[in-house]
Amino acid sequence: MKKTIKANKNMADKKSFKFLQGAVVGAILGAAAGMFMNSKKGQQVVEDAKDIMADFYKSVSPKLKKMKKITEAEYKEFMKTAAEKYSKAKQISEEKTSELIGEAQKSWNHFYKHFGK
Repeated sequence: MKKTIKANKNMADKKSFKFLQGAVVGAILGAAAGMFMNSKKGQQVVEDAKDIMADFYKSVSPKLKKMKKITEAEYKEFMKTAAEKYSKAKQISEEKTSELIGEAQKSWNHFYKHFGK
């Protein structure tokens, strides 16, 4: 019985240590990301992403306005396809394309509020 209690305590200590280790690594990564985003290079990355999003919405906006009724699923699929085509034409990396698709698909509520009925 004492061995079982001691084994359980060792497991709990290991789990606590791993949690603490993960929290420390997360804090360090968060601080590094914050420092990068506040640097000139980090701010340029953010500006570039904003420019890409603005240009993408500018290119897709006329097509969206022509659509009479569209469901959320159709909207998300349309945005995914449009973002993939846009990224291919502009030679945007796969990573940035994934981010573009994610952000574009998140805009459903804004789109529906202004254009959906």
